[in-house]
Amino acid sequence: MKENKEYGFEETMVTLTDEDGKDVDFYVDEIYEVGEKLYAALIPGGVENITEYYVFRLKDLGEDDFEMEDIDDEEEYDAAADAYEEILDTRAWNMMNEGDEEE
Repeated sequence: MKENKEYGFEETMVTLTDEDGKDVDFYVDEIYEVGEKLYAALIPGGVENITEYYVFRLKDLGEDDFEMEDIDDEEEYDAAADAYEEILDTRAWNMMNEGDEEE
């Protein structure tokens, strides 16, 4: 498992309950900071073509325990989503450049 160096989180799956009461599995793709707040980007599990993701604020409960919170403020959500998009762009750039180094 890959570990986030700054926070020590391991990649994991979480199960959330949707509005209809159905349990849905999500892959925690990234945990990152924007300003002073911590966020998690989740991708639906069991999906081959990833076209969507969800961002939640993480609330530190202490003792390495966190709770995911919905982000009601549109401006905060947009900032957190933009930061995740930048992470994805950097990841894609690094993957493309790794192939160049092998040639």
